[in-house]
Amino acid sequence: MISVIGGVYREINLDDLSTEIYGSGLRCTKFLLENKCDVIFHTAGNSEIEDYLKEYKKVYPSFSFSRIDYNELITFKYSYALDQPDILPNPLKIRKTKNIEFKDYNIICYGMLETDFKVEGCRVVYDTQNSINPIKFSEFGVADELIYIINFSEAKVISKCTELEDIKKFFFEEEKVTALIIKNGPHGATLLYDNKEVKIPSYITENVHKIGSGDIFTASFAYYWMEKKISLEDCAYNASKSTSYFCDKKIYIDTSNIENLIYKEYHPSNLNNKQIYLASPFFSISELLLVDKIRNSFLEFDVNVFSPFHDIGIGNDITIANKDIDAINNSDIIFCVFDGLDSGTLVEAGYSIAKNKKIIGYQRTCDENKLLMIKPGNAKVYENLTTAIYQTIWSL
Repeated sequence: MISVIGGVYREINLDDLSTEIYGSGLRCTKFLLENKCDVIFHTAGNSEIEDYLKEYKKVYPSFSFSRIDYNELITFKYSYALDQPDILPNPLKIRKTKNIEFKDYNIICYGMLETDFKVEGCRVVYDTQNSINPIKFSEFGVADELIYIINFSEAKVISKCTELEDIKKFFFEEEKVTALIIKNGPHGATLLYDNKEVKIPSYITENVHKIGSGDIFTASFAYYWMEKKISLEDCAYNASKSTSYFCDKKIYIDTSNIENLIYKEYHPSNLNNKQIYLASPFFSISELLLVDKIRNSFLEFDVNVFSPFHDIGIGNDITIANKDIDAINNSDIIFCVFDGLDSGTLVEAGYSIAKNKKIIGYQRTCDENKLLMIKPGNAKVYENLTTAIYQTIWSL
């Protein structure tokens, strides 16, 4: 039996044209239920959420829930999964409802927008879900064994430290953690416990359904620790594997008994000396917004990006075209946005093929036959932007 506390939110992804009701708390609950674990789910929400959770009870006999009333169904709207979401209503306007309080042996806690909580447990896993103003567990909870699962930004804010050694000292001495896991996106995670530092790999998948991947890592780690009672290192390795299956196929799998994983480990390299050429139209405001967002997403991976719009500008002089050609020659991979079949982008792609450059393309509106001349090259084209961006990073 595991108690879960976390939010239930509407998630809109414009790149997938999808609208789902999940949020970190419900997604965690889904993982546990799919793996035959009894769950008590504590959350906040309106009558729509109440009705939705009642439908879960019809499907999963081992599921029960408690809900405190909150008048809105909070929405996270993503342009694509790597982009920062718009949160509706604005988080600054969200007035928190009354606190949730409970005790149990096993507890998974996710930070929530609409309420705070107080918990007391024996084994507790805490995922803050907040890089701006995360709350320390010691401010609301008591645990015999506590594990934080957070990213480096959250770790720095909570500890008020910037160096890893100081961060470790804070969490182990001040927060009294049993273990600390610092997530690092496609670069995997680091498990810290008993004066050990263990690197946990991520895995290369054909698809990247990123929304909720961190929720699944936390949920699956807690499941392996609390239900399967395996070692912390095995918990972390299996959590990364479970996350890879979720990212690729959106399935909720216990990987502890899988001998032959279908995915390869990603071995990060230093991307500071790598360059991506961003070939895309940039004439309408929608095109400008998209190319700007894609560039920002790549820069978050600490890789160099050459974008003709950002690095050269607009003009008709032949020197501009020559600079583009030089940049393609000096780039390790070419990322093409093919929507609209912009003539300049097609010329850049054709030149790149002639130079045996690897191409990763993104498109949502092109007929396959329109890109026929791209196929003989070292090129792959994806219809999901987040997947295309990750495949580019993994190809460097």
